[in-house]
Amino acid sequence: MNKIGNLLLVTTIMGFTASTECSAQSSGKASYYSNDLHGRKMSNGERYDRNDFTCAHRTLPLGTRLRVTNTKNGKEVEVRVTDRGPYSHGRIVDLSYAAAREIGMIASGVAYIKVEVLPKETEIPYAAEQNGLKVPEVEYGFAGVCYEFIPEWEAQGKDDKPKTIERKVKTSLQPKKNTNTATPPTKANNNSKPAQKPVENKRPTQQKTNSKSWTNFFKNVKKGITSLFE
Repeated sequence: MNKIGNLLLVTTIMGFTASTECSAQSSGKASYYSNDLHGRKMSNGERYDRNDFTCAHRTLPLGTRLRVTNTKNGKEVEVRVTDRGPYSHGRIVDLSYAAAREIGMIASGVAYIKVEVLPKETEIPYAAEQNGLKVPEVEYGFAGVCYEFIPEWEAQGKDDKPKTIERKVKTSLQPKKNTNTATPPTKANNNSKPAQKPVENKRPTQQKTNSKSWTNFFKNVKKGITSLFE
């Protein structure tokens, strides 16, 4: 039983491989687009350009890359599936004008070709290294550490209040008040007290007496000196 199972497994794998090769490679007739179709909208939404290397295929997914070889002269070209067709019996692809010219089938109009499906191009997951400026790496700390200093900041903010300074005003620059302004006359009141006499300032009189005593002293000294010489 094991031998039979292994035989069936090998047969299945071989059949799958053969069918894959048949779908990857095919042969038949090819034609090319007329110049009147230049600018027509294709199945993938693009406009047909006679100078691009494109083709039409009935079943292959749009965007599939094919290698088309002219079996008569061995010339080959790589094209991209952008449209559906051809719908003529016996033809497997319709080539653009530039692709048909590349394999030398413009004069004949129809040629026997071999079609090979090319694998998809591997996409590079990251960009190639460039010899640019090297930026140093920056290490970032935890966000929680920054919040520990907030109470200290608040305390510093309280001490930073502006201090008020009293402004010193020079009294010498202020105009003196006029003390000799006349007081408005008031009506006499019978019950009012008599006006008190202003207290005389005794200081000037004391100064006068002191000055007289000194002058008398000097006069006596002068008289005594003159009497000595007489």
